[in-house]
Amino acid sequence: MTLTEYLKHFIGRPYIWSGDGTGKSQNGFDCSGLVLEGLWALGLYTGSDVTAQGLYNFLIRQANWREGNIDHANDCDILFFGKSTEKITHVAVALGDGLMLEAGGGGSSCKTAAASTGFVRVRPIRKDVVACVYLKK
Repeated sequence: MTLTEYLKHFIGRPYIWSGDGTGKSQNGFDCSGLVLEGLWALGLYTGSDVTAQGLYNFLIRQANWREGNIDHANDCDILFFGKSTEKITHVAVALGDGLMLEAGGGGSSCKTAAASTGFVRVRPIRKDVVACVYLKK
């Protein structure tokens, strides 16, 4: 099973600020929680930092992960967003064809499913992408 195949099962789940990456936080995720859920399930993440910035920092230091071309993101590539690679604020997974899978549309006020305005969804890749990281085959 690929990362995107696994994560597509969560489409429609609510965006929950600080969603814990297990999907058990009121059955919701924040952006890094969603990506980490997939990486943990596939045995691809052993770090302890659960932020988007921490995930990026961990992956680029691993021998089996490489930085890819932002303009040509492929299925399962992990996309990082923000002002720079030192100021990452969001993470999603590329689906190919200019689309990504993300937990988004919420914000820090979405702390419960009832208050959530966002969800796990497919949408076009945002323009503020600063890095694309992929698992070396």
